[in-house]
Amino acid sequence: MSDTALPLVLARWFDERLHDSVGFCLAGCRLYGLEVIDREALQHGQPAAVRVAFLAEAPDRDSLLRHPAAMEAMQFDAVALAGMEWRPLPQPLPCRPGEFVGRRRARVVEVMVDHRMATVLRFEADPGFVVLAPTA
Repeated sequence: MSDTALPLVLARWFDERLHDSVGFCLAGCRLYGLEVIDREALQHGQPAAVRVAFLAEAPDRDSLLRHPAAMEAMQFDAVALAGMEWRPLPQPLPCRPGEFVGRRRARVVEVMVDHRMATVLRFEADPGFVVLAPTA
């Protein structure tokens, strides 16, 4: 696996672990440290491929990044943020006056490895639909 693909693979792997364990029951935003144990096993999605350490939880992303445990995250191979957000539904624009774009709840997982990031969105209403994208 190339180093450029590592954030994408880790983000997908971590989202799967969250989906299997806590599902959509996340309150606030959580910070995790990830230590890659076996890259080959990670590519195949094996649960023991990465060691996960819960570091902190806060009501929002800004509070979490100011948390004292945030500095500990730099000791790990990767850092992950996980939380729930309301995301807009795709719909034709423009909306009529007084009309609002519909929204649905999504778990957002962001993973950073050596200044490269990837984001995973999984919608609560359709948990089989997963959006995975590199982020800048």
